[in-house]
Amino acid sequence: MPIFEYRGEAANLKVLAREIEADQHLAGKYSLALTPLQQNRRDSLRHAHWAEISISVAAGLATNTLYDALKALVERARDRGPVEEAPPRLEDDDQGADGSEGVNR
Repeated sequence: MPIFEYRGEAANLKVLAREIEADQHLAGKYSLALTPLQQNRRDSLRHAHWAEISISVAAGLATNTLYDALKALVERARDRGPVEEAPPRLEDDDQGADGSEGVNR
């Protein structure tokens, strides 16, 4: 199951989550988890709350159309504020779909 993870301002990632829920190509084909981060972002001039969003798409459904739709929504989020791709975590390979918290769609 491909997992896409991004970090950024919590408010911006909440908007991204709502846009993913509303997207016709992604509707019902993913699970999503939004996690607040306790991270000191000294490189930012703004005082913002940071979060990480994890989007999982079932392997059989990970088509170019789904990937392109997700990529376009992430680019829109980047226009609103800083969003960076999070490095992959090793424990994600060991967890199944049942082991992650979040909202299944």
